[in-house]
Amino acid sequence: MKAWEKDLPRAQWNTFKKIHQSQPWFEVVEVLPKIYAIYEPYQFQEVISYLIIGEQKALLWDSGTGIADMRLLINELTEKEVIVLNSHCHFDHIGGNHQFSDVMVFDHPDMINIMEHGVSQKLLDEQLGMDTYSDNSPVAYHKVIHRRCSYHLCKENDVFDLGRRRWKVIHTPGHSADSIMLVNEEEKVLMTGDSYYPATLYCFDESLFDEYVSTMRTCANQYSEYVLLTSHNEPKRDGLKLKEAACFLEMIQKGELPFEKKNDLKYYEWKNHSILKK
Repeated sequence: MKAWEKDLPRAQWNTFKKIHQSQPWFEVVEVLPKIYAIYEPYQFQEVISYLIIGEQKALLWDSGTGIADMRLLINELTEKEVIVLNSHCHFDHIGGNHQFSDVMVFDHPDMINIMEHGVSQKLLDEQLGMDTYSDNSPVAYHKVIHRRCSYHLCKENDVFDLGRRRWKVIHTPGHSADSIMLVNEEEKVLMTGDSYYPATLYCFDESLFDEYVSTMRTCANQYSEYVLLTSHNEPKRDGLKLKEAACFLEMIQKGELPFEKKNDLKYYEWKNHSILKK
């Protein structure tokens, strides 16, 4: 068993209704009414995508690693027209994009560059290699290759109306420059992408850290009473976690926390929060 598997299966997944589907790579649960978490538990990233179903349309929040067939899965879960929206440009959230006729991405140069030129094969081989699969994987390793897809751009405050369900785009730079969240103000639900999740956070660009702090403080002030749906490890967290995360990042910003070096990154830890940053 690899080190990252020692906490699997994660307890929270057993508290939700499991949804039958045909591919053993995925686990699907209903986390909130008509919101389905699509979990990839057999790969190091433990990435989570989401399918949100409205009365008229559905929205797929990220398309996963590309290891299994996201299009087939979505066809099994809904017959409605599906909008695909990426939370940011990182490989583990856009891998299934090419299986859909069109995707929506945030209007940012980093995202557009990935859409136009793709993810490097070297990065994919490193991050989705055989050694990143669980020893218990029901699916044999296969090389993931980035495939281009048709896309359209969205901007901050754009609203996706699925029919009695409205989701607004908010720009939340920090984890990456192009990161966005998706908020439903009527249902008080916030899709956090990789800006917040219950595991070690990452800030790969030192120049983004101050923006990351601002992002988390703004979110903490506005959405601490919301339900958070996160994109790695476990799906659901209380919005109060945003306040803790904001305090954590602010302490780092003020130089109040020690760090240890891990490769070329600084590792900080406080209570149940940790981050690796430049």
